[in-house]
Amino acid sequence: MLHKLIRFLPLAEKVITRKTTLPILSHVCVKGGYISATDLENTVRMKVGDTRSYTIPLVILKTVLMAKPQFLEIDILGDKKVQIKYGPRKLTFNSLDPGEFPTAPLARFKSLGQWSREIIRKLHDQLPYTFNKDLKPALTGVYVDQSATLKSCATDGHILRLINDANEDRKGKLKNDFKGIIPKKALQILSHTVKRDVHAAATNTHLRIMLDKDTEFIARLINEKYPDFDSVIPKEFKGSVSLNKSSFEGLVRDAKPFVNRETGQAAFTIGKSSVEIEVEDKEKDISWDSSMPVMTRDGEEIQIGLNVHLLGTVLKGINETEVLWQYISPAAANIFTGINGQKPNTLHLIMPIRLKGDNHE
Repeated sequence: MLHKLIRFLPLAEKVITRKTTLPILSHVCVKGGYISATDLENTVRMKVGDTRSYTIPLVILKTVLMAKPQFLEIDILGDKKVQIKYGPRKLTFNSLDPGEFPTAPLARFKSLGQWSREIIRKLHDQLPYTFNKDLKPALTGVYVDQSATLKSCATDGHILRLINDANEDRKGKLKNDFKGIIPKKALQILSHTVKRDVHAAATNTHLRIMLDKDTEFIARLINEKYPDFDSVIPKEFKGSVSLNKSSFEGLVRDAKPFVNRETGQAAFTIGKSSVEIEVEDKEKDISWDSSMPVMTRDGEEIQIGLNVHLLGTVLKGINETEVLWQYISPAAANIFTGINGQKPNTLHLIMPIRLKGDNHE
């Protein structure tokens, strides 16, 4: 049991919320041959040899294991008391009713096949593009559509990141179709715990990942309709420009200290041989400008307003050394992709900011 608890504690710490209005959720529960921890939305449970039923406050379990005992024995006493003997120490505490502990979903899970560590990483990398407020629940998670490939989208309504195939390297072995929105916390937990290929399964409401042969992680999916992101992605463009990614990131980074705090706005002018950036903060009576050469350009000259903070997030998600910026008008969505000689697997969209004097609809 000691070795099981040592393995289980880091998982329980990631799942259990520090502040909860339900005391039972600050405990781990041993029941039915499993030890479990949950925050109601996420549950981790591990098979153990103990078939008794009791709960242990997480803080007590952590304190006991911090002593690095060589052995550990748990006894259930009368009057809801539990006693832990570890080394020469003995600790007695109140155990809450294990019958009050939330049970894991009992519905039959449909196998999604084997998800590689790379798939989990790519889904986690979508998190910077999600919405940070609960006003739009669907946008707070990462959308997954598994069929022949595993497509993923994340958006906050201003920027969008689409991965056409998160299993591009074919290390995962996909099985059965699945559509769902995975919450942010679930992906944060998985990114820190998944070290190898894992078996995934799902119901209409939950996703299950087998972390190892006796440990499973179950997350409640976000029960919302995801927006039709394909309809907002332009299919035709009136111009494009390719830029060195490192230089472009540097230009955007240098502009950030001077933009207006509220809008983050900068005016980008795409010319024949260069991209110019102008920033003005009337509140502080500051103006700043700079430029950089383009690598290639197609189309008319154009001026587009963008939020430099959002643009920085977009550029950070591009792994190639060269960036392709495609545009239609100052009022239409902009598309950024990396250039690697092949059709890009990852697409970034950013909505423009209307500049003063724009008359485009």
